[in-house]
Amino acid sequence: MKLGLLFNTDPLPAHDMPGVARDAEQAGMAALWVPELFGREPFVTAGALAHATRTIRIGTAIANVYARDPIATKAAAATLGELSGGRFELGLGVSNTVGNTVRGHAWLPPVEKLEQFFTAMDKAELMFKTASSVPVYLAAHGPKLLAFAAKRANGAFTYLSTNAYNADARKRLGQDKRLMVMRPCLIEESPEIARKIARRAIRIYLSLANYHRAWAAQGWKPEDYGDGGSDRFVDALVLWGSEVQVREKLADHANAGVDQVILIALNTDAAGRPRLDMLANLAAH
Repeated sequence: MKLGLLFNTDPLPAHDMPGVARDAEQAGMAALWVPELFGREPFVTAGALAHATRTIRIGTAIANVYARDPIATKAAAATLGELSGGRFELGLGVSNTVGNTVRGHAWLPPVEKLEQFFTAMDKAELMFKTASSVPVYLAAHGPKLLAFAAKRANGAFTYLSTNAYNADARKRLGQDKRLMVMRPCLIEESPEIARKIARRAIRIYLSLANYHRAWAAQGWKPEDYGDGGSDRFVDALVLWGSEVQVREKLADHANAGVDQVILIALNTDAAGRPRLDMLANLAAH
């Protein structure tokens, strides 16, 4: 099992971004994943990070299918695949009704939207040829999206999910697809401090209906994800503890069939950069 890093560049000045990417590469991260929020454009950012590095894979995790059309998406991915020497990976998702309403888009049922998008992307013919084949992964919160990923993509991401869900996702995807799991990660032995930081990290998701549905399907009750999240809920979704304890939790992911754990570093320096010295020790084992 490999480790990746989810790298939100928005808090950093542009001149800091290449150095963090190189540090992630040096720390042994297999991949650097760029989210799409309401800040820096993910494909442009991915291009800058690919230019600053040599071996680490660069991907979007995730690019919103409502934010651009299928032809533009395919062209961007193919261009980045070519310019990076085959290191680019395309992660896609539907985001949520809240984020897409702000963009002015009418919400469609996720599978319907993805069927339209993937079909149009597959049919799109580009005016340049490249030897690079770009893998495509889908953010999947439930069985319908996992089934779609198994049929139409190279694999799937899960986010803020239990390891039991990840083990089930492995079975649903099949062994020939990649399973990537996004997890907030914190090296901190104090339960009080760790849970305070963890709750702050996941707070934005606790009011979103799509996450409520996903968590309910995983056996959580409203009281688990209400009021900041119960201790049991936080402990299940955020990797925290000593370095040894976090490594043990990562081993559980490997045993569940996870191909890559994408870490969201909650250990940061004063400027908000991820503490890659800590993550390097995890990647070395």
